[in-house]
Amino acid sequence: MTGGSESWLSWVFKIINFGVLVAILVKYAGKPLKDYLQTRSAAIRDKVEEGDRLFREAEALKKEYEARLARLDEEIGTFKKTILEETEKEKKKILDETAGFAARIREQAAITYEQEIREVKSKIKEEIARLTMEHAEKLVFDKFGQKDHDRLVEEFIEKLRSLN
Repeated sequence: MTGGSESWLSWVFKIINFGVLVAILVKYAGKPLKDYLQTRSAAIRDKVEEGDRLFREAEALKKEYEARLARLDEEIGTFKKTILEETEKEKKKILDETAGFAARIREQAAITYEQEIREVKSKIKEEIARLTMEHAEKLVFDKFGQKDHDRLVEEFIEKLRSLN
């Protein structure tokens, strides 16, 4: 039994020894240890709060960028629609200008055509008159002789005398 009571007594001394050691540590190292643990706890708490804050900021940024992306799709669609509308307007404007230009060209061509026709008609009339005159002169020279010529001159002179 001595071995069993020693063993028990040995345990009691060990526990008392441990208690004294803890009491000394608490007395002399308690405040610095407490301060260190409080400082460490506060630092960990601050880090966790900062992590939460950063996480919330990241979530907010994520939502903002998702909204921006959604708006970007809308803006791209609106931009495409605007560009297509402007393109159609420009196309219509160009077609209208082209139609107006074509009408002016047709009008100018008609005026030019009419002028050309008048010039050709005038030249034809001049040519007909020239040919008629030549033919008439030829006929006169062929049909009238010196005798007819003298007779016409005499008649003319007589008419002039009768007027005086």
